[in-house]
Amino acid sequence: MGVGFVLMAPLYGESKVERLVAEARLAAASDLLAKVLAIPEFDPVIVATNSPQVAQEFKATGVLTDLDRGDFHFGRRLLEIISRYQLRKVFYAGAGSAPLLPFQLLAEVASRLNREEALVVTNNLFSSDWVGFSPARILEEIRLPDSDNDLAWRLCDEGGLRPYVAPLSTATVFDIDTPAELGILRLYPGLEGKLACFLGEADIDTSRVQQVLQVLRDENAFIFVAGRVPSYSWIRLEKEAPCRTRVLSEERGMRSSGRQGRGEVRSLLAYLVEALKPRGFFRHLAEMADAAIIDTRVLMAHWRIWPPAEERFSSDLFRAEPITHPLLREFTEAAREAPIPVLLGGHSLVCGGIMALVDIADARPPHRPEVFTLSSKRCPRNGGFSREGISPTAAKPPSKKCPSPSV
Repeated sequence: MGVGFVLMAPLYGESKVERLVAEARLAAASDLLAKVLAIPEFDPVIVATNSPQVAQEFKATGVLTDLDRGDFHFGRRLLEIISRYQLRKVFYAGAGSAPLLPFQLLAEVASRLNREEALVVTNNLFSSDWVGFSPARILEEIRLPDSDNDLAWRLCDEGGLRPYVAPLSTATVFDIDTPAELGILRLYPGLEGKLACFLGEADIDTSRVQQVLQVLRDENAFIFVAGRVPSYSWIRLEKEAPCRTRVLSEERGMRSSGRQGRGEVRSLLAYLVEALKPRGFFRHLAEMADAAIIDTRVLMAHWRIWPPAEERFSSDLFRAEPITHPLLREFTEAAREAPIPVLLGGHSLVCGGIMALVDIADARPPHRPEVFTLSSKRCPRNGGFSREGISPTAAKPPSKKCPSPSV
């Protein structure tokens, strides 16, 4: 037995917009598994899901499947799988957590996990999307996290594992979290496989994304970005996009810190929207910027609302009709009618989404080489954590044929 690969692929939501995101994640998961199955160090390969149909379709690819039972809790579910299959080492990924992750990096992670002990490998120590760690049973010795975002940090901080962090790049940080990412991915150079085919056939409007890309390429234009904007996407925007920037970064870590749960989130952007009213806000914004990218979850947390996924996703698609909260509905309508192109989404949009937009605007050539080297870091207990080596994701020529329509 080598490194157990555990992929969680739930199927949630009854609305059309929720299914759109869920099916895109499953297509991305299928592409990821195709890479994983070609890496001998990953053994066994397990897909955990709440859907018998999804389990059956993935089982046909040669992986093990494990159906969820009872109420779902991320940490308990992962520990259950580790115990059931007696995994010594494990790599976890979510269905939409790595749509651009290259084979080379996966192979390097598998090799390192297979030959070393007492380590955790991740894309982000403080908000992980995918995590490999050894020994697997260390999970029994830490507080089990509610979500995968806290897993890497707890393994390091509470479990004492040595952290290795993949270099920051679009490939390592981009994940599918909202409909906003789908429009960006549809235009991403070199995207192939089942995800590329799904996005090519799905009803996804990319006109706003294309308008934002025009602004990114214009050295005389301004782009406004607001929300939980990390320094790395801001730096990437500043360094590689010809346009000028206005950035309002606020409420980073609002969920992990507990501020959202305690109702303590405060947003300068939300105060401006309230003071100017949504249409007035966008009217004034158009005097200062030629396009806007906004993480609306900070606004929602400030307003102490957390609508169902259908309403959040509908806002991302500028469909105000299903939204019941009056201010969010008005904001969505105002964004749709704004004098400048606007993109709405969540944390992923202002992180990997911005980096992917810069890639597309830069039109990275397919032959550009890509080198990933995992860097070892101390587990920081008093700050001072740093990362190095921002690498572009490799772009490959698109596949001529779409693969089988199954998951």
